[in-house]
Amino acid sequence: MPEADIHHGLKLGHTGPPMLFTPLASLALLALAPPPAQVGSVDLGPDLIEIAGEGHKRTIPCEGRRLGIQGTNHDITLTGVCAGLELAGVDNKVSITLTPDAVLEVSGAGQVVRWRSSGQPRQIVDGIDNTVTRVRD
Repeated sequence: MPEADIHHGLKLGHTGPPMLFTPLASLALLALAPPPAQVGSVDLGPDLIEIAGEGHKRTIPCEGRRLGIQGTNHDITLTGVCAGLELAGVDNKVSITLTPDAVLEVSGAGQVVRWRSSGQPRQIVDGIDNTVTRVRD
C-alpha cells in the first residue's frame, strides 16, 4: 500500500470521519474544568472590609465595619453586625446583618442581597435584575 502524501500536517487521501476530535475534546475539557479560582483582593481593614475581583467565597466577621464589594461571582456571608454595604458588579451574593442606621447600596446586574436589621437601613438599588430581600428571624 503506497504511503499517503503529507501536506501541511494533513494526511491526504484520508477517508475516515472528519478530524474533529481535537476541537471537541478541548471543548469537553473546558466544560469539565473547575470554575476560575478566586482572583483579586480581600482587605480586612479596621473600619472597612473591601473585596474586589472575581469568585471570592468567604465568611467574614464584620465587627461593626462597613463592607465594599466590587466584581463578579462573589458569595460572601458576614457574621456579626455591619455598618453598611456598597455592592457593585455582576452576579454577587451577600448575606449580611446591618445596623439600623446603615446604608445598603446595590448597583450592577444579577446581585442578590439577603439582609437583616433591627431597623430599616436606607436602601439605594440601581441596575438590572438585582434582588434585595429582608430576612426575618
